[in-house]
Amino acid sequence: MTQEKVAQYFDALSKTSGELSQEIDVSHIDALIEVIDDINAGDVHRELGKPSQLVAEKIEEAIKLDWSKSSDTDRRKAVQLAILQANRHDKTPANYQITPDGIGYLLASLINQTADLVDDDTIIDIAVGSGNLLWTVSENLNFQLNKIGIDNDETQLALAAAGDELINPNAPTTFYQADVLSLEETPKAKVVIADLPVGYYTVDDDRQFETKSSNRQSWLQNLLVEKSLSFVSDDGWVYLVFPAALLSGDNAKKLLQFVTSHTQLKAFLQLPNDFFQDERAAKAILVLRKKSNHPQKEVLMGQYPSLKNPKKLQEFLQDIEAWVKLDKEVQ
Repeated sequence: MTQEKVAQYFDALSKTSGELSQEIDVSHIDALIEVIDDINAGDVHRELGKPSQLVAEKIEEAIKLDWSKSSDTDRRKAVQLAILQANRHDKTPANYQITPDGIGYLLASLINQTADLVDDDTIIDIAVGSGNLLWTVSENLNFQLNKIGIDNDETQLALAAAGDELINPNAPTTFYQADVLSLEETPKAKVVIADLPVGYYTVDDDRQFETKSSNRQSWLQNLLVEKSLSFVSDDGWVYLVFPAALLSGDNAKKLLQFVTSHTQLKAFLQLPNDFFQDERAAKAILVLRKKSNHPQKEVLMGQYPSLKNPKKLQEFLQDIEAWVKLDKEVQ
């Protein structure tokens, strides 16, 4: 029944937003935002005679579906699939693609074991995009957390906010539109997460980033690793999905120097190879804590086996459990 519900919701979102996109000549993502906003409002927004009566009636049919009687997970999956389809239509750049569920599940498992969370702690995604990583992780944590998402892209944030209202009406996320690297006053959280975008960022000479390059074009992901520590509380944890190849070679020297000087590097775990069509796009989970009086313990390193191999995956997860137990005993 769950799969039927997801298919029904996805069909309503995708078909309706597709027709709206054609009629008012906007991107599929913008049309999807409009449709979800209409569902949340319980009414069709019309302006200058658009949408037509035919399309408005189809949006009304989507509004009348029993959204409130479904699970948060069903609604999230339907929204996720609709975003994926809209991204394909719009040929969305890689940095704006949603983070797959599999990464969110593995990240949530790791957070549950290591972060010592309690109810009402805060989790921040400092590169929230359209929201799927934050939703997936929060959905699979064992605690009721305050959620914050930050992004500088207006469209992505509008999509995240609309989807969040539909998915989590009783536990909404707080969203901020901001350039994370320029924020001076930052909220604090027990857990900071992000699927880091890849690219360059122009850093002026007066900006105090230890990981910036000698020229003005610095690696964006290195700066975000450094900035992530501004958001984490003294007893908090940072979990970043990071391009694995960028922790080797000359471009990694400044980052590794910063990490060893200002943090405790807790873990570096490469994600399963079959998550990525091209091995050059492979990613890893980088786990950090702020420097503390606790001595540096053994760094957990390894690679998750394929999720299609349950036996090896279970063995690897048991290795993580053993490491977590030892790490906590020595504190």
